[in-house]
Amino acid sequence: MPALIFLVLGALLAMYLVPGELAQMEWEVPGMPETYPIEQLCRPILLALLCFIPFIGAVIYAFMGTMDRYMSRNFISYFLMCTLILLLIYILADFTDNMERFRTRFEDPVTQALAFYGSQLPMFLYQILPYTLLMGTLWCLSKLSGTCEITGMLQSGRSLLRLCMPIFFISALVSLVYGIFGFHWAPNGSLYRQMILKQERTADGSAPSLVYRSDASARIWRVEKPASMDNPGAPMREVIIEQFDKKTRGKLLRQYAADSATWNKQDSTWTLHNVYIRDLARAGEQPKDDTHHAQLVCDFAEKPFQIISPGTSGRIDAMGTSALYEYIASGAGTREDRFRKRTEWHVRIARIFSCMVLVLLAIPSAITFQRRGTMKGIGIAVLLAAFMLFLYRVFPSLGEAGIIQAWISAWIPNILYLGISIYLFRQNLAHRTFREWLKAKLSGKA
Repeated sequence: MPALIFLVLGALLAMYLVPGELAQMEWEVPGMPETYPIEQLCRPILLALLCFIPFIGAVIYAFMGTMDRYMSRNFISYFLMCTLILLLIYILADFTDNMERFRTRFEDPVTQALAFYGSQLPMFLYQILPYTLLMGTLWCLSKLSGTCEITGMLQSGRSLLRLCMPIFFISALVSLVYGIFGFHWAPNGSLYRQMILKQERTADGSAPSLVYRSDASARIWRVEKPASMDNPGAPMREVIIEQFDKKTRGKLLRQYAADSATWNKQDSTWTLHNVYIRDLARAGEQPKDDTHHAQLVCDFAEKPFQIISPGTSGRIDAMGTSALYEYIASGAGTREDRFRKRTEWHVRIARIFSCMVLVLLAIPSAITFQRRGTMKGIGIAVLLAAFMLFLYRVFPSLGEAGIIQAWISAWIPNILYLGISIYLFRQNLAHRTFREWLKAKLSGKA
């Protein structure tokens, strides 16, 4: 019955979210839907998969034994409690910082603030899920270990690894959710946050003027009155478009000055209204006279969302994994910029597996077979997790600088902590705490 309920809810949620995502892609991804790259087509597929993950978990839970179900229920309850507590603290702290912005920029602050934080949930969860997995595992296993339930379960003949198999399975599903969020929706939430909170408004409440540069098309858009993110299909007013030579990049070929520009969703073309076109002659010649058109249809590849998104080419945290891959494959940008984006692409993949690594680190730290508290082991695990966060700052910086390979810089923290976790497992199976092992090493004993 729970699996059936999750199946129906997942289907309803997918029917609501996937069409909206496809419609959003029509405003964002250059070209027509039939020409979308496979990286962008993964977005609706992953979103549908996200809706059915609870159903997958419920189906496997139905085939578990009694002990596995008991372990699963305990872990899920502690994990969800840690996630909700940390998420509420995060949202309340952020709301306190931005309360004045909501009051001055939103006509209905309460409703629009709720909608804003709804769009921020993927980004918030992407930041906290690895650490709520760690805390949930520590809380669950330390509780079971303190009541000697772990010892009783081991007496049934199961190994420690087999006993924790439900935790590994649930953590794998959470890691999948984490990876899906990081593919597009967490960076998109970061972009939306920049557009809502960072941009200043003009006196009449409209969006400020902007400049958008398309390296692929060698075009620069200067829009005095752009459309808003909430209504990207609205006309862009007082537009100047400069077309440069794609080979030299520095030679201006043509300039369009229009009262407004409207994007046509059906054929992905732009209609310029009351436009003056100036064709610039070769070097040493006078430019030709301006030509005027009441209406001109142009097949510019840029889409409204690209134009109104501030600084997307320079903000890595606002670029989805698919956009990063396309940028790397195109070979655009400077050498340093390519290093940064290639390293970030590898880091996003590596951080998916860091969720499982932190769980492996938490299990031997939380379980004890002796009459002593588990707080020392938990404290050491938290310190190691904090240091892992530090390593994810240091090594990717080396990759961005080109000192080491991008994939090596992304995976070094996982490799190091996987080794630490395996060693802690061995010590725990030998009924030795991390503190006892460290003391023995320092004293020179085996």
